Amino acid sequence: MTSPARLLAPIALAIAASVLVGCSGTPSPDPQPTIPPGITAPPPTVPATPTPTVTSALPAEIAGVDTSGWQQVPVPSGAATFRIPADWSVAEAAGGLDIVRADGERQLGYAEGVSAGDGSCVDGDGTPVGWRTAVLDRQDVTLTGAAGIAFGAAALQLGEQWVVSVGLRPAADAQTPRCPIVNVIETPAGLISFGSEVNVTGAGVGAPWAVDSVAAAEEYLGSEEYATIRAIVMSLELLEPSAP
Repeated sequence: MTSPARLLAPIALAIAASVLVGCSGTPSPDPQPTIPPGITAPPPTVPATPTPTVTSALPAEIAGVDTSGWQQVPVPSGAATFRIPADWSVAEAAGGLDIVRADGERQLGYAEGVSAGDGSCVDGDGTPVGWRTAVLDRQDVTLTGAAGIAFGAAALQLGEQWVVSVGLRPAADAQTPRCPIVNVIETPAGLISFGSEVNVTGAGVGAPWAVDSVAAAEEYLGSEEYATIRAIVMSLELLEPSAP
C-alpha cells in the first residue's frame, strides 16, 4: 500500500513545474531609445567624396616661374589639370572653372564645349567696331593630343577701348592675332578654352583685362602677375580618359 505522503509527492512536483514554466516566458526586448517630440533626428552622415589625385608630367619651372609650391588642380570632367599658386583658388563655372586671384578677382577661365563664335568683331555690347591688334607675347606649348598650340598674349583695340588677351590658341593665330580673338583650342575632348576670355571683348568676366592703351598693355608684361598668369596657362595638361 502506498503511503499518502508518497501519493502527494508527484502532485507537489507537478505544481512546482507548472510554476517554473509560468515564470520562464520569453523575456521582453529592451526598450529602444526614442526622440523627444519636437526634435528632428539628424540625417545620416554621408562620407565625403575624395578629391581625385592627379600627377603632373611637367617640370617645376614653367616659363621661368617656379611652381613647385603650387596647387595641382583637376578639372571637373577629368579631361585636364593645371597649376595655380598656393593662395589662389578655383570656382565652378559654366563648362569648367574660374581661376581666382588671392584677392577674390577672377583672372582666367577653363571651359569645355565652348563656341568659337561666328567670326564677327564686336565690342562688349555686341556692336561691330573698328579694331587693331598688337602681339605682346607668344610661347609654344606642348599638349598631348593637341598639335600646333601656343600661349598667346595680345592687345586688342575695339573702338576706343584696349583689351589684353591671354590664353591658349592655335600657334598661327597667336603669331598674327586678328579680331575676333578667340582663346580656343581643339583637343580630343572637344573645344577647350583656357585664358582671359573665350571671345575677347573686355566686358563681363573680361572687364579686369581692359586697359587704357597699348602702352599700358606692354607695361603689364613686365609685372610679376603676368608671369604668374602665363605660367598657369602654360601648365595645362590634357589627361587620358579614365577606364570605364
